[in-house]
Amino acid sequence: MKTKRESNKKKKIVVDLDVVTVAKWDKGKNGDLSRKFVIRVEKGEFDMHTPYIILDLISEWRHTALVKEIKEFYDIYSQEIISVINLEDKILKLNINRKALTLDLKSYDIKDEDIILVIITSIFGVDCLVTFNRKHLKNNEVKINNVLQKYNLKTIKIVLPDEI
Repeated sequence: MKTKRESNKKKKIVVDLDVVTVAKWDKGKNGDLSRKFVIRVEKGEFDMHTPYIILDLISEWRHTALVKEIKEFYDIYSQEIISVINLEDKILKLNINRKALTLDLKSYDIKDEDIILVIITSIFGVDCLVTFNRKHLKNNEVKINNVLQKYNLKTIKIVLPDEI
C-alpha cells in the first residue's frame, strides 16, 4: 500500500518541444491532445524538467510570437532548466562515454536533439519523456532502452501526451 507521500508524488517529466509547439500552433486533433496535456502541466500536475537544448532550438526560429509563448511556458512551468554544465557534471560523475553512447543512439537514426532528451531523461531520473515524435523516439523506445542498459543507465519511458 502506498503512503500518502508516495501517492502525492508528482511525476518528473521532460516535455519535448513538439508537444508545446503543437499545443500553441495546431488547430486539429493533435493540437487538442497537446492543449489538454499542457493545461495539466500548468495546473501543477507534474514536475517538468527542461533541457537547455529546447530553449536553444527555439531561439533560432523566426516566428517570434510563437517563440515567446513557448519560452514563457517552459520558463514559468519548469521545475528545473537543465543546463549544459549540469548535464556535463552528471555525465562526468557517472563516468559515461558520451561519444560512444551518442554513436550507438545515432545508429538507430535518433537525431542529436533527441539524443540529449534521452540522455537527460535517463540520467536525471525523470519518469518519462512526453513527445509526439513517434519516428525517432516512441517507436524506438525498446532500442533506445537497450542502448541505455548497455551503458548501465536507467531505462526511460517515452509517452504521447494522452498516455500519461
